[in-house]
Amino acid sequence: MANFNTHFAVSAVGSGMLATLCLQVGLVGTQDALLLASAGVVGGILPDIDLHYSYPSRILFSLLGIMASFLWVFSAKNQTGIVQLWGAGLGIYLFVRFPLWTLFQKFSVHRGAIHSVNAALLFSFGSAALSHHLFAKADFTAWLLGLFIFLGFILHLLLDEIYSVDFMGHRLKRSFGSALKFVDFKEPLASASIAIGAGVAWYFSPDAGQFLDTLFSKETYQLILQRMY
Repeated sequence: MANFNTHFAVSAVGSGMLATLCLQVGLVGTQDALLLASAGVVGGILPDIDLHYSYPSRILFSLLGIMASFLWVFSAKNQTGIVQLWGAGLGIYLFVRFPLWTLFQKFSVHRGAIHSVNAALLFSFGSAALSHHLFAKADFTAWLLGLFIFLGFILHLLLDEIYSVDFMGHRLKRSFGSALKFVDFKEPLASASIAIGAGVAWYFSPDAGQFLDTLFSKETYQLILQRMY
């Protein structure tokens, strides 16, 4: 499997380039472009939140906590007091770093149900719903954030599968096939819970009409081509 540095670097570059594209074609403003880039990085490291190695796991959740705090600060209204911003950001960080970390350490299995497309959908739909209802993001922007989370997540799974191939020895490592899977049939209860969670998150997600119209519109890609050079 790819190491943490590889996942972080690839997701940062990929999400940064895609966020720049969204900014240049006018899909989002500067502030939301930063949020999209951050969301892509978060998605790129999310599949490893079930790591059971103490030191890298603590680093991972610390990073997730910091990013979640920044997402809150960047999303907050200008009327919010500075002390309130600091307090809320610190509270979010502490929640992610300690209670959430403990929960995943206790109940998760690495490369299990979390390492699946099923989980990618859960995090994507959940991000869209939370950013809309909690951070008051517009429908279109909320779904863009969900898309960046999803793409970063899938990129992580693809990298792990690529690193499971020994190209020099022309053979597959034993870990091949354990990263990129739709569900984990070895953990039916966890997989079913994730699928149910994804369904609930979809139910509470904002209207996707404008997002889908833009995503599948010929005019969108014509504009991208015009702006590319």
